[in-house]
Amino acid sequence: MHQSLLIDEILSHIIQFVATDGQRDLKRMENTSSLARLARTCRCFMECALDTLWRTQHSLSPLIMCLPRGTWEIHSSNILYLTRPPAESEWARFDVHSRRVKYFSYPKQTKMIRLHEDALPLLFAERSPQSLFPSLSSLDFSILSCSSSNFVLIRDFLSPKLTTLTFTLPRKLCPQSVCGVLQDLSRKALCLENLTISSVFPVASFPLDISTHELPDLRRLVVSSSIRISAQSVLNIASLRYLQELALNLHPDFDADALRDRANNTFPALQHLSLAAYDLPQCTSILSLIFSPQLEEISVSYDVQAQSSVITSFLSAIGTSVRSISVRHNMQTNTIADPPFLFYPSTFAPLFACRNLRTIQVYNLGTLNLDDEFIIAGAKAWSKLEDIRLCSLPWSSIIPSISLNALTALTQHCPRLARVHLTLDARDVPELPISDLSMAGGQSLEVLNIRNSVIGPIEPVAQFLRATIPNMKTLYIEAHPELRDKWMKVK
Repeated sequence: MHQSLLIDEILSHIIQFVATDGQRDLKRMENTSSLARLARTCRCFMECALDTLWRTQHSLSPLIMCLPRGTWEIHSSNILYLTRPPAESEWARFDVHSRRVKYFSYPKQTKMIRLHEDALPLLFAERSPQSLFPSLSSLDFSILSCSSSNFVLIRDFLSPKLTTLTFTLPRKLCPQSVCGVLQDLSRKALCLENLTISSVFPVASFPLDISTHELPDLRRLVVSSSIRISAQSVLNIASLRYLQELALNLHPDFDADALRDRANNTFPALQHLSLAAYDLPQCTSILSLIFSPQLEEISVSYDVQAQSSVITSFLSAIGTSVRSISVRHNMQTNTIADPPFLFYPSTFAPLFACRNLRTIQVYNLGTLNLDDEFIIAGAKAWSKLEDIRLCSLPWSSIIPSISLNALTALTQHCPRLARVHLTLDARDVPELPISDLSMAGGQSLEVLNIRNSVIGPIEPVAQFLRATIPNMKTLYIEAHPELRDKWMKVK
């Protein structure tokens, strides 16, 4: 055996390549059989291979089956039961492997033998989770259980080593139980960096009493859309000094007015914000709390269709550091494309101040009646733009005044532009000098979605697109059959 294989760092890298070879999903350990064979090859490989094999688990079943056969049995439907708590002398093989586990994470292994919910209390009857999993740093508790009766066991997993925690709220659960877990976080999991609270079923509003001194290292907080967050909870979250990523759902009863005239220096480090709201003013109220100079990404969706002044107020509050902005109206039965939901360039004028924009995505607000002047000014302002999608409602009847000249401006002024999603008026084709057929612009643009753009003569349009977008790989069309047929000839 080569001497280099005796160096732990080199051997670890090699085994990691074996572990990930051919994997479709890096979060799922798929190449377990190769790791197991490698662990049996020789003693020099065994420890490192076993560490990698057991490091990430998607179920407790493999560990339970390390216990003596008399402590567990498999019933019909591939369900694993614990028949009794393991005796002190029966933990040896379990301990050898459980100490290697660092992550209990999604995705669940759907083909694996499923552990019955009653097994957890028996497993932890004599020994605590912390003693069984001393290396655990990331826990998705929904991997282990979604039962209401087992929810309190989360507390026993909390330790100073835990940096990531995800749990799903059971259907039958009172808010006080959640608050109890959150209070224990601040006492037991002081180094927690990532917290995700999800819920399959709607859950009543409960306070998220998290303050700066309790979880000082929290970087990421994601709260399920089923959970009703109060304005006071948002203010508590806003005090977190190092919070970088936040995802919340704002229900109709969320009191946006309670956030007005609050103290400065809230959300001082926030970089990524995702909001699913009842209306857009709720999102604007959250933005008013953000004092971070590093805010890079904003993604919002809302139910109540917003008029032009509301959208302009929202865009005016996003700041100038933003690199990615996504605004989506969730279409309702009463969503319309007519006035007052007809939007002119002035609605989106605040975006010109965002000189670092890479991505602009606007969906289903109403009818976007934009023009060449707006797109050309935007192209000059957003020189780093990579993705632009400005989409009216599908049934909007107004043809925007965006000609192929605007597409030329985008390719010339935005050298990184890769995706364009716009409705154009392609009835008039600008003349291109012969030298422009090999212009430097448009080299990065690969995907063009022209939706239901109107078109004139086919060959001039095709020639124009070949000249301005020489590397285009995909042309999407969303139009009625007659118009689609014309664009298919261009394609």
